[in-house]
Amino acid sequence: MPNLGEVTAEVETALVRALNKAADKGRTRAARLVRDQVAFPASYVSPSSKKLWVKTRARRGSLIAMIEGRGQATSLARFSRQTVLTGGARHRGGKVNVSVKPGQTKSISRAFIMRLKNNNIGLAVRTNGEAPAGAYKPKAIGKNLWLLYGPSVDQALSAASRDGGVFEDMSQETLDDVEEEFNRQMELLKNG
Repeated sequence: MPNLGEVTAEVETALVRALNKAADKGRTRAARLVRDQVAFPASYVSPSSKKLWVKTRARRGSLIAMIEGRGQATSLARFSRQTVLTGGARHRGGKVNVSVKPGQTKSISRAFIMRLKNNNIGLAVRTNGEAPAGAYKPKAIGKNLWLLYGPSVDQALSAASRDGGVFEDMSQETLDDVEEEFNRQMELLKNG
């Protein structure tokens, strides 16, 4: 922790509360910015999903709050409205439609939604042996059969803006939140 000199217990309490409140607001703001870039459902980037959450909360003696996004790629099945078909049935036209970017739908030929061993669903595509062209980290699951993935929450955070990503864009707003909340907390502690 950086040396802050003589910090009273009252100031430290106000700082802890301000940092945690700003982290919560920052997480919410980041979720909105990410959803503007990638068609994640709101529930996917909620704090309870552990895909975008306040990983470290400030406390006495450690004035640090940290927001983290999950780095694991997201199954492309999450971006499709189509469901698992039973008994080897195919989707209409042998294609699956996915919307990774809000408002943009793309069709993937020779693709289908399948149930995986862990009871999740995945989007698979058949090829002529090679990995599907243009696919992000396809995973071979059988002969000529590949699971497809989209961006992780972490990637969306990085790509959701220019240069340094969402967090760089949010930094001034977040500093303003910390200052405003710190002043509010100091008022409450003095009058409380």
